[in-house]
Amino acid sequence: MSVTTYIIPYNALLPELTETASEKVKLSSFQQVGFVLGMIISGFVNNYADLAQKFLHIVSRDSAVQYTIGGLSLVAGFFMLIPVLFINEKKYSSSKPSHLPLLPAIRKTFSNRNFKYYLISDFSYYMALSIISSGLLYFVTVLLGLPESEGGPLLGVMVLVSLMFYPLINYLSKKIGKKPIVLFSFCLLCVVFIAIYFLGKFPISPTAQIYCLLLLASFPLASLGILPNAILAEIAQDDAIKTKENREGMFFAVKYLFVKMGQTLGIALFAFLTVYGKDPGNDYGLRLNGLCGFVLCLLAVVFFSRFREKRRV
Repeated sequence: MSVTTYIIPYNALLPELTETASEKVKLSSFQQVGFVLGMIISGFVNNYADLAQKFLHIVSRDSAVQYTIGGLSLVAGFFMLIPVLFINEKKYSSSKPSHLPLLPAIRKTFSNRNFKYYLISDFSYYMALSIISSGLLYFVTVLLGLPESEGGPLLGVMVLVSLMFYPLINYLSKKIGKKPIVLFSFCLLCVVFIAIYFLGKFPISPTAQIYCLLLLASFPLASLGILPNAILAEIAQDDAIKTKENREGMFFAVKYLFVKMGQTLGIALFAFLTVYGKDPGNDYGLRLNGLCGFVLCLLAVVFFSRFREKRRV
């Protein structure tokens, strides 16, 4: 509930605080950088707990972890207060509240052609992404026979490499538009999921296999972390101009409803398919997840190809 009530109005500010397409992509990029840095900082919980035990002389490991999580929560809460306290909506935006009742507002939101294709492709992507996040440890240990300790460094490499692509994505979105980059990213993810099916069978070392896979996934994860929010901001802005009703919050609310549904169904699909094998020598269920991810990304390509992009400055 807290994530939902914070993130929807937070992202709904994107179309209000920016005017041009390049500004939307730039602001969305900074949002994604903040998200990634937050992931990295919070990912070192156990390391901070080690320091707490050493310097604060905390004997209990559980207590050290609890103090660490409490401290990180306070830091996160402070940073989350910054946009609340320092962004003056009246100064930086000229939006007017929508006076439509809830149900008519939802119907009008779904009647937007571009939004429907965007929503279906976004849903497919998040469902596929949940398969990767749920299965990464299994892919590393079962399909490749690597130790569990490899999971952390692998995630770190993928995040850092994806950060390197941010300037390129900003540049390309100005030159060729956002739609071709999103379609290319979905196609790359199709290749990644097909490769998951064959993990452990390629004629190279297991370590080389997983690093090649994650490097291949870095560009799509970067572009699909930046561009969809910028695209949705433009959809909401165009709709407001056309209908004279501001429903930015409604667009982002519906998006995040489908994101949560996609994530939940992705986790459920992964768990269901593991019934068909998730152990060394009996791994068919894990490989089936690769095929399902491929189909989901292919659906995203099909639906997003029908999205009509307006080239903007």
